[in-house]
Amino acid sequence: MLSNKVKQILLLAIGLVFWEAISGRIYGGFKLVDPLFISSPSLILLDIIEWVAKGTLIVDLMATLEEAFLGLILGIVTGMAIGLLFAYSEGLATLLEPFLAALNTLPRPALAPLFVIWLGLGIPSKVLLSWSLVFFAVFYNTYLGAKNIDPDLIDSVRSMGATSLQVFRIVVIPSTLSWVFAALRVSVSYALIGAVIGEFVGATAGVGYRMMIAEGLLDTDRIFSGLVVLGLVGSSLVQIAGMIEKRLLRWRPPLSLG
Repeated sequence: MLSNKVKQILLLAIGLVFWEAISGRIYGGFKLVDPLFISSPSLILLDIIEWVAKGTLIVDLMATLEEAFLGLILGIVTGMAIGLLFAYSEGLATLLEPFLAALNTLPRPALAPLFVIWLGLGIPSKVLLSWSLVFFAVFYNTYLGAKNIDPDLIDSVRSMGATSLQVFRIVVIPSTLSWVFAALRVSVSYALIGAVIGEFVGATAGVGYRMMIAEGLLDTDRIFSGLVVLGLVGSSLVQIAGMIEKRLLRWRPPLSLG
């Protein structure tokens, strides 16, 4: 009996062979789609090797990751801070929450040109775009997590003489961390998306910047190479976020639905 991991590898291999075949790279007489439109796995691999050999892939990837990482950290910190502030101040939440909800509905790609005008083609405009995506995911999860804490648990801790600061440290923070980490995996992807979108609009380096140039040259191989690189990096970052979540929340009992 094959394991799920082996089945996944086989499924991926079959998909890659099929992709290679329909692009005419296995047998020239059988070509369903022109490689100009879909490239092929072999051409993508060759393009990535060339990208690495030129020494620009690492530079571009580091630029994109720096933008995404800064946006992620700022989004988590500010999202948690504002979320907890709203949870502690019902009046402030009632007053400002509709405005935050309206801001959250704004399409981020439409804001990217404005951020470039404000902050230029450098890193800050990309960081701001990444932050705008991460902030709301973390903010809403933090706010809902704090609001859903069992009042009886807080009363029990207070009855034992705990101060407000101790309640915050012992009850509020651990309870909301589960909600924050539920948003972390999505936030990692959002941060990367924000950085790449910002590079599409205007940049001087980055994976998205190279893909934008490739679009103008109809270089499908480079566009797919960028997608592969971003997909591998993004999935790796999500896996790392999952490991951090398990590490920091190992005190939480496993959920059993059976």
